[in-house]
Amino acid sequence: MLCNTTKVIPLWLTSIINQIPVKKQIALIAAMSENRVIGLQNRLPWHLPADWEHFWRTTAGAPFIMGRKSFEAADALLSDYKNVIISNSKNLALCSNCAQAHSVAEALQLLADEPLVFILGGAQIFKQTTHLADLIYLTIVHHHFEGDAFFPDINWTEWELVQSTIHPADERHAYVFSINIYKRIA
Repeated sequence: MLCNTTKVIPLWLTSIINQIPVKKQIALIAAMSENRVIGLQNRLPWHLPADWEHFWRTTAGAPFIMGRKSFEAADALLSDYKNVIISNSKNLALCSNCAQAHSVAEALQLLADEPLVFILGGAQIFKQTTHLADLIYLTIVHHHFEGDAFFPDINWTEWELVQSTIHPADERHAYVFSINIYKRIA
């Protein structure tokens, strides 16, 4: 027999629960080639529709932090929710759900109430935030590309691969690629 009961949390307990700090999760999300290329002339050197689909599923409803070059790229990725662009430019044309920060610390402060924040790069922003990340969502395109922007070297002994999905080349994807999720362990 099922019993339909509702548990009510006392008001005094609710106020205590609401004061417990929730650790913000910082996640890097990127796609790189086997030689760590993430861009050429401020564009991705490949087109992988399934990776874009994964990106939008993974980041839905979360805020993004990115550098100015990533923001100004022709294929820029913007959250429907919140975007913080790191730049010292005085003439940055921002969209309605965008804010400007002058440093990574300031960007994170602007998103202080968010439980999960995605760092979208580019190369300089990834270098500045790798040590802060709890998760890395990293697509690896199994090919070598020419590029002028690179994902930073990572000390992989500090990370555990928790999920990896390999996608073969097909009529929609010219290259084999794997979508990987890493969790910081050190």
